[in-house]
Amino acid sequence: MTARTRDPEATRAAILDAAEAEILGRGFAEASTAAIARRAGVTKSLIHHHFGSKEGLWNEVKVRRFSEYANRQLEMLRVQQPDAELLRESMRAYFRFLRDNPELVRMMAWMFLGEGDDEPCHDLDRELTMAGVAKIQQAQQRGELRADLNPGFILFTFIGICQHWFQDKRWMLSHVGLSADSAAIDEAYLDDALKIFFEGVLPR
Repeated sequence: MTARTRDPEATRAAILDAAEAEILGRGFAEASTAAIARRAGVTKSLIHHHFGSKEGLWNEVKVRRFSEYANRQLEMLRVQQPDAELLRESMRAYFRFLRDNPELVRMMAWMFLGEGDDEPCHDLDRELTMAGVAKIQQAQQRGELRADLNPGFILFTFIGICQHWFQDKRWMLSHVGLSADSAAIDEAYLDDALKIFFEGVLPR
């Protein structure tokens, strides 16, 4: 028995890391428990012991990664004032989190486009969404944001502006003659996206 297998937390972490790499690299259907076990340096029986099945393991991977972002955003919503600057900071934070965690973009697309209401991250996502909508409503009541807009639509638009960039930027940029590999292209997009979101596209 290795030191890792004698440490349950280290074993779980190693398995989760291996499962994330294997499933995101090959897809859920093609990723095998045997391959995950080899990558983690453990036996298949340990995977079943800790997670029950490949489906249970994948659920734990999603919860672990999504909760990293969700808990950060919930803390930001908890401590900051409901105003336009909070919305602006939240948009920057979400955009840069997706930029720094490209595997999460693919994971979230699978989570919220292809899976049902029993998705294990839905409760945490719902909590985060409700907290965000409530904060936008408070900002509207204070006159910090337009009151004639649906707060849910404001939030949905902000999320879409960020997610869509990382899902499709290579396709889009290839059509307009820009390189997706430019180190500055993400920040250039974010700057313009913030202007469009907060100021619109009509001449000022």
